[in-house]
Amino acid sequence: MIDETKLLAKGGAYKLAQSGAVTDRTLLEIATQFENQVSRKMAALTPDQIERRFATAEPILETTKYDGEGVFISWDQAKGIFAFNAPSGRVRLGLPALDRLAERLTQRKIKKGLFRAELYLAHTDPKSKRPGIADVVRVSFNGTPEEIAALKLVMLDIIMLDGKDLRPNQDKFRETWDQLGQLFGDDEAAHFHRAAGSIIPEKELTRVFADRIAAGQEGLVVRRLQRLDLTKIKPHVSIDAVVIGYVEGEFEGKFGVTSLLTALNYPEKQNGKLLLQTFARVGSGLTDQQREELLRTFTPLKVAAPLAMTDSDGRTVHFVKPVHLVELHGEDIVTTSSHDKENRTQLFAHDGESYEFLGLVPFPRLTFATFSTLRPDKALATGGARIEQILPNPQPPQIRAEGKHTPEIIRREVYVKGDAVRKLVVVKTGGEPAVPYVIYWTDYSAKRKDPLKVTTQCAFTEPRAQKLADRLIAENVTKGFLLTGAPSSSVLSFSPPAPQPDSAAEPSPKPKKAPAKKARGDSPTE
Repeated sequence: MIDETKLLAKGGAYKLAQSGAVTDRTLLEIATQFENQVSRKMAALTPDQIERRFATAEPILETTKYDGEGVFISWDQAKGIFAFNAPSGRVRLGLPALDRLAERLTQRKIKKGLFRAELYLAHTDPKSKRPGIADVVRVSFNGTPEEIAALKLVMLDIIMLDGKDLRPNQDKFRETWDQLGQLFGDDEAAHFHRAAGSIIPEKELTRVFADRIAAGQEGLVVRRLQRLDLTKIKPHVSIDAVVIGYVEGEFEGKFGVTSLLTALNYPEKQNGKLLLQTFARVGSGLTDQQREELLRTFTPLKVAAPLAMTDSDGRTVHFVKPVHLVELHGEDIVTTSSHDKENRTQLFAHDGESYEFLGLVPFPRLTFATFSTLRPDKALATGGARIEQILPNPQPPQIRAEGKHTPEIIRREVYVKGDAVRKLVVVKTGGEPAVPYVIYWTDYSAKRKDPLKVTTQCAFTEPRAQKLADRLIAENVTKGFLLTGAPSSSVLSFSPPAPQPDSAAEPSPKPKKAPAKKARGDSPTE
């Protein structure tokens, strides 16, 4: 079920694979479908919308919103327990919380199960900032044994249990809620537990939300009991940022600013230059009048672009002097994208006149960002766009100069069948800190709804890269595909050979030269 070659030891029994480690395709597909059909269907409300949305006496389930990382838990009494993400296939194995959970499931004589959970850190010190997903990711990747032992699991849903498919229970969630309590309990001091919450008349939600926020909680998750209807409610995040660029274009027959590129600044300068980290690109919330006025405001401030940037429609980002600050509102500050990839943004140095691009570095982003207002009362020089608004004690990233390395193509194969093309390229990148081998797989079919699909994988050794390449060929190049540049006999009449173990990827001895005269059919294969 797990590709153990991808697991990295993180101390004690704990191991982590960043992606692609779940080998059970059925398990990964079920989890991915649940993620798309349930978890990502959750709507977001602001506190001022509660009374309009929840005004009757209908019973609803309100639970605490835990600021952690959503995971799936796979349990098999014969094979053990692990946490994973879908569709990325990130795997965590050997967490103390998982070990305690396995003990509970064994005691309850549960043989197999698939559960939805949240990996989180408890807020134990009221004087400190509540731990969030950034803290969970940091600890799970590079935490001390004590920090890793502090990670907890809040059990949110039961997907499969001893061969029973419980996904239809979204329409009768009261049964699942009761079962979660019976299996996992409500002790928040334990390594795992059911979410804290209760079933209440929906018209009482405003009061419950106020009480929870006053107690220092992040927000609420509200669920209808008779149908799939999930809502999260959190206070809005408000951030002051400096505008470093804008995009202009047409809208409603007019011309003006379509979006703003904003940044936050690090507290210390580097070589006398201000360090600015791009934070959010925002176009929502601007009125037509503001779009026209902002174009007149920013056009005189344009400077040379340190690199070519465009918006999602391909329109140029014009860079401007970091003079004007804006107030942004959003739903949350997150460190990863919807596919569990680390969010990275551009880092710039500004010397008072021009920008210098320093590279892409990990940095949080504001979800559902909207423009609120210009802040003429605040200035960059007095900390108006400080990075401490979202990160405590921020340290400027260390940007290390790297020499130029020419990538080397070590394997390239193209397969064609009709208008379908499947291409494999294995590249040795060279240089630090890059992963040395990258495998690119391109799948094009003009008749599909989405004609082009591209997959990228990485490896630290050439044998591993070759094994991944062989697996892509075996799984995707089916009957009828022709290897271009090969004789017509290369048309595949059966599935390609199964991938060989890593050792098979090592260079083999060169074949001996064939004798001048051989019987027909004995010539060596090219």
